Amino acid sequence: MSEQKCYASCDESLEDMLLAAAEGQEEASGQIASILRFAEPRDSSQWAPAVREFWQSSLELVVEKIDHDQLRPGDCQLLESILLSGFDSIVIRDRLGAYFKYMFRHYRDPAGLLDAIGVRDSGLALSVVHLRYQIMQQVKPGAFCYDRQFGLGVVTTLDDIANDVVIQFERRHTVPLRLFMDNFIIVKDLSLVHSLLCGKSAASLLKPATFTEDVLGSLIAQAPLAEDLGQRLLVPKVLTEEQYAAFASGESPFSTASSTGSTQAAPAATAANVFSEQWDASRSLLELSERLKNLNTLEVEGQPNLDNVVGILRHSAGRGEQADKFALSLALLHKMAGPLLPWLNQVLAGLVEKAVVWQNAAIFAAVTDKLPSRLLPFWLRATSVAMGNDYLAAQALLLPARLWTQVEKVLSEASDRHLLVEKVMERLKTGRPSADVLYWVWKSDQQQLKDEYLGDAHLLFKTLGQSVSGSYLKAQRDLKRLLLADEKFQRQVMLDGKHEAVLALIRCAKRMTLLDASERQSLLVKIVRHYPQFIQDVEERRATAQRRAVGKITSVHSFNQRRQELEELINTLIPENIKAIEEARALGDLRENSEYKYAKEQQAFLAQRRVELEEGLQGMVATDFRDVVVKDAAVPGSTIVLRHHDGSEHKYYLLGLFDSNPELGMISCDAPLGKVLLGCVAQDEVELPSGEQATVVSVSRLPEDILARLA
Repeated sequence: MSEQKCYASCDESLEDMLLAAAEGQEEASGQIASILRFAEPRDSSQWAPAVREFWQSSLELVVEKIDHDQLRPGDCQLLESILLSGFDSIVIRDRLGAYFKYMFRHYRDPAGLLDAIGVRDSGLALSVVHLRYQIMQQVKPGAFCYDRQFGLGVVTTLDDIANDVVIQFERRHTVPLRLFMDNFIIVKDLSLVHSLLCGKSAASLLKPATFTEDVLGSLIAQAPLAEDLGQRLLVPKVLTEEQYAAFASGESPFSTASSTGSTQAAPAATAANVFSEQWDASRSLLELSERLKNLNTLEVEGQPNLDNVVGILRHSAGRGEQADKFALSLALLHKMAGPLLPWLNQVLAGLVEKAVVWQNAAIFAAVTDKLPSRLLPFWLRATSVAMGNDYLAAQALLLPARLWTQVEKVLSEASDRHLLVEKVMERLKTGRPSADVLYWVWKSDQQQLKDEYLGDAHLLFKTLGQSVSGSYLKAQRDLKRLLLADEKFQRQVMLDGKHEAVLALIRCAKRMTLLDASERQSLLVKIVRHYPQFIQDVEERRATAQRRAVGKITSVHSFNQRRQELEELINTLIPENIKAIEEARALGDLRENSEYKYAKEQQAFLAQRRVELEEGLQGMVATDFRDVVVKDAAVPGSTIVLRHHDGSEHKYYLLGLFDSNPELGMISCDAPLGKVLLGCVAQDEVELPSGEQATVVSVSRLPEDILARLA
């Protein structure tokens, strides 16, 4: 699936995914997290207003359902993606607070931690909160930091009771955690600058072309980074003034003797070049993957530097932008491992928790789909070793169907092919299978599955209508081609002429937008050709099919009522609720705080009601129904007289979407009875929602007293 396309689609499939997440489905939360993570632009403030509004309201509902005390991996991924995207609300900040407490669960003063990060400070932008969170991740003993007054220092202690950071400069200083976040620059762990300060060779690490960018990319700070900051950090501890100036100008001072005649670094550079083509001497993941591509075996002269390779893999495992190179490298290593296979299997086990490609289902699917087919079996075997075959079978359902054969082969090697069947069954039972799943069912030899799921025309059409792209389009197109052209498949959908199955396919073909006019006509003709006895059902034009589509209309009276309710909600009830939450929170222990729990429940209700009112009023047209012309068929603004089976007659007023007063006979056109009455004419026999049969006596315009009430 293309995440860049999905975030702005706001279509039914995305709504289904958000609904699934709100219902507690962790997989859906992970998928949403991936969509947000890969959205371009990442910052939601740059999205179209309607798209941002859709996501804001949807995410609040999803986040509200997250359990503070039992965060799952999918919840954490979603909350971090929301933080990166810049969505903000009271509910979101509350759950982000829970996320931060979980991420730093060993911190002994959680309240002090949240205060330092500032997530509870509504006046502090979430972009600043995110930056402080990044800094907090780096604050640990041994971390390098910089202060303009004291220079370069090393963190010796993080006091998680007093919320202080102890830093060793020439003298030891103790700084409050929040002050540290506001004023200090911290060096990222395992970054270029960190490696240099730890004593690693500048000659082998520094690249003149990207020197300034690489140095500044190693640092995190709230304030903008000064251009000369790299010089203050690296001179004279790592580089001389002359060497730094050379790098800053895009030249390497180590390629030739410096202006002082020094060639001190030359031997190191030469030594690095000796091993420049050895896979185990790679300096980055990109370099490792490129060198592995050119090898047939992992044999090297002497003892391979396996620790170096492990370090590269561990460093890159948690970086989503490197997931494709990470998977490629592991596939190549597995392909050529030979005697090193036990070592590789041990490495794989140690990468499980950090590797984003295995922790994020969407990233795993995208990366696996991109791999060259010749390397795919080795990547799948590496995944099997790391995560187990149950995981591999579950992830297979997120892959294009063309890759399932490879997954089945890997599972069969361990006699676990049944796991894939089990996962398919689980997916089918959700009622939301992909086209790949249904196509697999069609190709399988399991007739019971075919009858149950391919014999459901509504499910088939819903699946074919899903928004997909890339490799996932193939199965969808193949399935649609079967529906339109394959006689055997058509008979399967209609369960070889079963009455209800045939009628279901006819209804779907007529009413659902999946097919264009020519495709619809072609399919209906083929249905009649298979089963001529259904020709009347194909040709029949029911009165309901001819009924006018009802726009978003309601009475002036009902419209004003809803608008007043929304204004009261925004201006009075929600602010009162926010104040109640703050007051309840101040009482202490939230786990035993009934006032807080009640206020939070109210918050969820008010948020939901606000969404309902705003969505309902959007595009709604208020009318007094005086201009409605009633000819023969009932439309909103009509009076309908019904005669029931006992001979009694009742009068109903068919009105707009918000209009309902059963005591006065006012019926919304969207209510079950309203839908029955819409489009009916005199002498029609109708079935009421109760199952009772009734006859339409007359259809006429609204009386004056009702019109006055609606104005």
